[in-house]
Amino acid sequence: MGKRIPKRTYRNIMNSLGGGTVPREGLGYIAVGREQEIDSLLRDTEVIEDGGSTFRFVVGDYGSGKTFLMQLIKEYCVKNDFIVAEADLSPDRALIGNSTKKKGLATYRELMANVSNKTNQSGRAIAKVMETWVNNIFARAAIIMTQNGETNIERVAEELMLQDCRKIQRFAYGYEFSQALRLFWKASRMSDIHTKMKKQEEVLRWFRGDFRNNQESKRTVGISASVQDDNWFDYIILWSQFFVLAGYKGFIVLIDELAYICNMSNGISRQNNYEKILMMYNSVLQGKVENLGIIMGGIPKSIYDKKRGIFSYEAMHSRLSTGVYQDPTIVNMMTPIIKVLPLKKEEMYVLLEKLSDIHADLYNYEKIITEEELVDFVKLAYIKRETSFITPRTMIRDFIQILDVKKQNPNKGIREILEAYRFAVDEEQSYEEI
Repeated sequence: MGKRIPKRTYRNIMNSLGGGTVPREGLGYIAVGREQEIDSLLRDTEVIEDGGSTFRFVVGDYGSGKTFLMQLIKEYCVKNDFIVAEADLSPDRALIGNSTKKKGLATYRELMANVSNKTNQSGRAIAKVMETWVNNIFARAAIIMTQNGETNIERVAEELMLQDCRKIQRFAYGYEFSQALRLFWKASRMSDIHTKMKKQEEVLRWFRGDFRNNQESKRTVGISASVQDDNWFDYIILWSQFFVLAGYKGFIVLIDELAYICNMSNGISRQNNYEKILMMYNSVLQGKVENLGIIMGGIPKSIYDKKRGIFSYEAMHSRLSTGVYQDPTIVNMMTPIIKVLPLKKEEMYVLLEKLSDIHADLYNYEKIITEEELVDFVKLAYIKRETSFITPRTMIRDFIQILDVKKQNPNKGIREILEAYRFAVDEEQSYEEI
């Protein structure tokens, strides 16, 4: 298999895929058949690093690999010095709510809880990033002192900190954000560890959007504005600027499960959320934002349904619909919508072969599934299920179960095991029909 994978990663891959979920690490080892999609999204990261911004929708049926693709991009980005935040929409999280149900604020809080970098890939990296910013300022100050003979590093560092704050202030709510940065800086210089941690946590609460209203923010940290349901994306823009100042290449925001907006029973709420998407989309693509990438994931209905999906909102429909001169049979990965298509049988075979290797290495046994048996499994699966219902998720889950049984019963053949799971081939159908 080439480079060996740590046992912990093996186990995470097998446990997650066997349970029908996407692993949180090791995705690059099992990525198959998404070269065009991956290349397109990775080109976006080059744009983001260069100071631009991008907005993409990743669309695919449940189990098609949509979430896998998004997590694969996350894995690449955090390893290459981007900051990534992710959130799934849910009944309690949307892009905007109302005065009582602050679902937009809830999404922001989820994003902040899931901020990841290279050293904190599972999230909750905000505090570490803030500390990195402080440390980087002192590193820059040391270089300046060497160059001009300055002797007071605290004075040089504070001036650099203020320069960063001034860069932030040109954006909406930038003054308040810079106030919070100065407060965190001030706390970081305190000698009493208890007071230092207390003050830093108060500021971090402000950054995370934990204050219920502006009054609580003013009372606690002295800042008259705070993250709220209607302005949270303005703070995402501010974060994209700050992360670059802290030494990162850019900020990638992943928002999955758009179906929850599509399924809202209240039509006004749906439209308000689509209006929020429009605002975000325009801000990103009109050049008002720097170093920011937005990727939203959803099933086809959440996008294309003209009664409840994003296409029900004409302003977004006109921006996202396919041009009249584009042949729908020709792949175009430069459009805002990336469609995750089913894996080909050959690609599925390669994927399952990788999994059989990982399974054998994880449980320390000689690989006991033959090439013929692997082909047999793929054929049987495609015979039993209609091609349109063949998804990586179901194929992988079934295959891992087969591997588990095969390991414990090495004398049993794949067909015998499949029949035990009631996946037997219809006697009237032959392999040649595949």
